[in-house]
Amino acid sequence: MLLCDEENLEKRKAVWAALSDLFLDTDVELSYEYIARVCAESSFTLEELKEILENEVAPVCSKNFLNIAGEWTGFDEEWLECNIKVRIQARKSMFKVLFNPLENFGFYLYIEKHWKKLEPIIIQKRKAD
Repeated sequence: MLLCDEENLEKRKAVWAALSDLFLDTDVELSYEYIARVCAESSFTLEELKEILENEVAPVCSKNFLNIAGEWTGFDEEWLECNIKVRIQARKSMFKVLFNPLENFGFYLYIEKHWKKLEPIIIQKRKAD
């Protein structure tokens, strides 16, 4: 993923914000329509959206589940952008490249569960447009 151009960054920021709602300390299924709408309106393919979820959003936002008083109203978008950028830069190191799949393993089932429900909604919304 390249963040070198401003246009790509702007496209991603809306998707980051929407997908981050999956990691709030609330009933995230209530946010499916919003998340699916933002994803459907983006220019990213389904595969790219899932990759953004797994490799950019989840590693930063999943830590919210470890907090006793986790965020439930929404992540600050500046915080989210900053932390995802730092994560992307750190991921470029050889250690991170080799061990990144292990890092998200604990949340793989959680992500898959929600993605399997979101994907058909995104497809439906794209067909409706």
